Amino acid sequence: MKRETLCLAGLLLCLAALLVCASAAPKFSVRRLNGGRPILTEKDSVWLYNYNTAYMPYFDANGFEMACLAVRVQNLTANAKSIYDVGPSSIAFAFSNTGGLSFKPISASDTIIAPGPSSELGCEDPRVVYDWKTKTYYMFYTAVTNGTMPSDLGDVKAMLSLAVNSGNPAARGDWKQLGYVFPDLKWSKSGALLLSDQVFHKEHYLFWGDSDICIATTENLIHYTNTGKCLLKTRSDKFDSQLVESGPEPLRLSDGNYLFLYNSARKANIANPKPGWDLEYNLGWAILDKSDPTNVLFRSEEPVLSPELDWEKCDKNPEGLTPNVVFVEGWKKLAEDSFLVWYQGCDSRIGVFHLSVQV
Repeated sequence: MKRETLCLAGLLLCLAALLVCASAAPKFSVRRLNGGRPILTEKDSVWLYNYNTAYMPYFDANGFEMACLAVRVQNLTANAKSIYDVGPSSIAFAFSNTGGLSFKPISASDTIIAPGPSSELGCEDPRVVYDWKTKTYYMFYTAVTNGTMPSDLGDVKAMLSLAVNSGNPAARGDWKQLGYVFPDLKWSKSGALLLSDQVFHKEHYLFWGDSDICIATTENLIHYTNTGKCLLKTRSDKFDSQLVESGPEPLRLSDGNYLFLYNSARKANIANPKPGWDLEYNLGWAILDKSDPTNVLFRSEEPVLSPELDWEKCDKNPEGLTPNVVFVEGWKKLAEDSFLVWYQGCDSRIGVFHLSVQV
């Protein structure tokens, strides 16, 4: 009996160890590419600031997929007195035939979304999902309207907006702008769409917002219902204490769960050239349940990417629009648990890193 009891105890310990291993948080490895240098700057564009980028697969005449980006682009105003006096943003198409590691120069004719009557202060921060079944691109971006930037922020509306394209993503005329996603809200920016996989979860989800990250659902990918629930909230004692904001669409890991990258900010007492600026932006992550993506299984205790390089910090030079910022809106899955991630530094330039995950 004693021997049987010991065997049973040993078996239970083994099972407990397996459960601990199975529920352990994943490990991440980040490697900046191109020697840590930006891959797209003002030298590659007619625009001074080229940042916040969404990945878009582009197919040539032979059906070959190339990695291209939707890029937020911005110039100074005509009478600018400093590098911070910026005009409205547009969204431009950046073409790559090197797998997204370098890009052809961006010209004014590459603009695909431009300010209009409902976005006179700019079109910002694209996030794009491609539906392989319908061959349709869904772009969520922020339309900024009303008020006077940057002095009259009380009247500014940042409206999450939707544009779709079932043709050529590089052709401005193929993009159909469908207006505001939540027209009754004054501030509704940043939307990451997760399509139904028709196996584990039947619903489409939109994770949106830039104070907390909220949850909306949709049946037709055009009209969205806000559930009133949050996916992620700020944490007062962590790196994401001031705000959390969606990154790109969640992508699957080898265990079937989703990896969701999110942007965040915290107060940082770091001297920098921009008057009144006291935030630092970092990149966080969360693991979402494959059967219910609104269920967060794990969340990062520390950032997976922080401003470290000169062009990410811009704390000792006046070249960056917003110091101490790294920000992600686009990525591509390369292989199981391996991703190519495009990011921006200081709201000014674009870099790229490789992200590997051990689940």
